[in-house]
Amino acid sequence: AFVQLINVNEKNQIMKSNVWLRLVWSDYQLQWDEADYGGIGVLRLPPDKVWKPDIVLFNNADGNYEVRYKSNVLIYPNGEVLWVPPAIYQSSCTIDVTYFPFDQQTCIMKFGSWTFNGDQVSLALYNNKNFVDLSDYWKSGTWDIIEVPAYLNIYEGNHPTETDITFYIIIRRKTLFYTVNLILPTVLISFLCVLVFYLPAEAGEKVTLGISILLSLVVFLLLVSKILPPTSLVLPLIAKYLLFTFIMNTVSILVTVIIINWNFRGPRTHRMPPWIRAVFLYYLPIVLLMRRPKKTRLRWMMEMPGMSAPPHPSYGSPAELLKHLAVSSTNRSKMEVMELSDLHHPNCKINRKSSTGARGRWRRGRWGRRWRRRGRRRRRRWRRSGRRESESSDSLLLSPEASKATEAVEFIAE
Repeated sequence: AFVQLINVNEKNQIMKSNVWLRLVWSDYQLQWDEADYGGIGVLRLPPDKVWKPDIVLFNNADGNYEVRYKSNVLIYPNGEVLWVPPAIYQSSCTIDVTYFPFDQQTCIMKFGSWTFNGDQVSLALYNNKNFVDLSDYWKSGTWDIIEVPAYLNIYEGNHPTETDITFYIIIRRKTLFYTVNLILPTVLISFLCVLVFYLPAEAGEKVTLGISILLSLVVFLLLVSKILPPTSLVLPLIAKYLLFTFIMNTVSILVTVIIINWNFRGPRTHRMPPWIRAVFLYYLPIVLLMRRPKKTRLRWMMEMPGMSAPPHPSYGSPAELLKHLAVSSTNRSKMEVMELSDLHHPNCKINRKSSTGARGRWRRGRWGRRWRRRGRRRRRRWRRSGRRESESSDSLLLSPEASKATEAVEFIAE
């Protein structure tokens, strides 16, 4: 009778079980007549007082082949001897962890005589039953027993004939514990890898999130490696999944580092390679059916005569800049005026307006008062015409090619 499945050690590939062996044999020397002995129908004797077959577990894993508890032997008047010794066996079991934790294992327990061959001791199944009695089985919290068939093996090719009885214990793992504590956390953590690309490039937590997910996967990978046996025959699917997620998370971290590096590149620190300009500004918009916007922020288009020198930086608004650029010439070209604040990072020094600059020092005194009066008159004229001053006091004259490149980069950034 199979009483209890105590433990299945996947790492050492050992199954520990509680079994009640039922051994029955006939000894003609132990027969008697009940009428001659006062109607005694059964005798109970210590096992060392009678002969008993040396039945042992062949695939024993702990080296103790004998039964530890020596229970009494029951002897009946017809010479039939019954011995039911309880024993806890540790048997070797080959564990296949390919589908861990949704796996099903088959462990065997092979019993036979250690010194007698098949001609001397004839083994047979009890009452010709080819299955194990599970009426006294205690349910395990980790495994479910599917069935326990029994087979009598007779090796007639050998001389002398060898016999043994093999029990196949087919068990299936209960997956609730591993689903809650291993499967669901790893799946949820793998979905977090996508959120790395959802964060903006300016956020410093992009790389931090990727590294945190990577460390979490390492913890679960170590947990799986402690549970499963260190074998090179098969690789569990859960280990393949964790390894693939680990690689994908590593790739996402590398891509994030590249994205952050390219995001913080500017025209004052790096120059756009020609192939990137060709791919992203000319060919990719055609494939994606993208069109340039008609207007961009703080951009003015104008037709103006060609000029030989750039405007002076003291012109603080587009209106003054247009007046300064109104020079007579025969050749007319399309020019663009853009404020320098659009071309530089907000932390760039060119956007920082100093209140004590050279122009401020020059405006002190008599010439300063005259300049302020002239500025007030100019502002009054702007109010009458409905114009507004620009937020930035620095402007730059760009060529058509530079203007198109700047507009395309600004469109991609937005």
